[in-house]
Amino acid sequence: MALTELRSRISGADIATFATQLSVMLESRVSLQRSLEVLLVQTRNVRLREVIADIGRSVRHGNPLHEALARHPRVFDALFVVTVEVGQETGRLAEVLAHLAEYLEKMAALKRKITQAMTYPLLVALVALGSILFLLVFIVPSFGEMFASFQKELPPVTQIVVDVSHIVTGYGWYAAGVLALGVAGLGIGVDRQHLARRSALFALRLPVAGDILVKTQVARFCRTLATLLGAQVSLVKALEVTQRGIWIEGMRDEVGRILRSVKHGRSIAAPLESSPFFPPMVSQMIAVGEETSELDRMLFKVAAFHERELDARIDALSSLIEPVVVLLLGFVVAGILIAMYLPMFELVGAFGGG
Repeated sequence: MALTELRSRISGADIATFATQLSVMLESRVSLQRSLEVLLVQTRNVRLREVIADIGRSVRHGNPLHEALARHPRVFDALFVVTVEVGQETGRLAEVLAHLAEYLEKMAALKRKITQAMTYPLLVALVALGSILFLLVFIVPSFGEMFASFQKELPPVTQIVVDVSHIVTGYGWYAAGVLALGVAGLGIGVDRQHLARRSALFALRLPVAGDILVKTQVARFCRTLATLLGAQVSLVKALEVTQRGIWIEGMRDEVGRILRSVKHGRSIAAPLESSPFFPPMVSQMIAVGEETSELDRMLFKVAAFHERELDARIDALSSLIEPVVVLLLGFVVAGILIAMYLPMFELVGAFGGG
């Protein structure tokens, strides 16, 4: 019975380490069965250890490695399985696994870079929300009681802040409970990958974030296709596997058109020339790679170029978001405090005029 561990619980770094260690042992002439036994002992991730144990049992029963890996589609994707299959057929399994490990490390590093870039702004936003809630729950009600004793109409801005404070203190716990139940429901009953893709599709419409997401997919397309071609996977099969890893619908459709073009004996570069997703440089480099029979090398170069460009864009986005969030926090907190002191200024002015 195949195990169904979620990939989110077995990280890309874990899979990359697995591929690297297995590659090194196979290159050292250690048998596949013995290599899996060693990895079973060395692996610290409990869930990955269970997967390796199941793979080892399957291999012992005479099944090829790629079939054993295919029993765990949430851990080893189509790229991994197909590449291993070709590696076994060509007798280059150790070399292929080394290429796979490099690919996985690159993808994990890119994902980590994006996550780190968004972590600090998210923390600042949470601190901002906490500060605003603290003012609305503990500070504004005290002012509200004092204003009630004035028996005087409050300025519109102050009245709005006081009303919001009453709503938060009166219904805040109910709203928090509903929100907690909603989050729990999402965690239990919703496909997280689907939710992540829907969120990313929304982010595509944002000016800077959308460009970063598209470039991420372009880099992934180029590196995935290059990795498969470097493992001697046929171009048609490589495009089919690469297409599965693309979640932007329009881009996935374009790869489908490229696939149909290749099946009819035409080039990859031609369908990319009018693409809104792939920059002209990509189609030009691919055209040169096809002409020189070095398509995989050219794709690696394009992937590396886009990854460097992504690093620069992500750093720029991170440095832009941080001050914006801090400024917004300052404006909101200052606005609440000014709204609270406005009636007191008017009161002092009235006394002074009297």
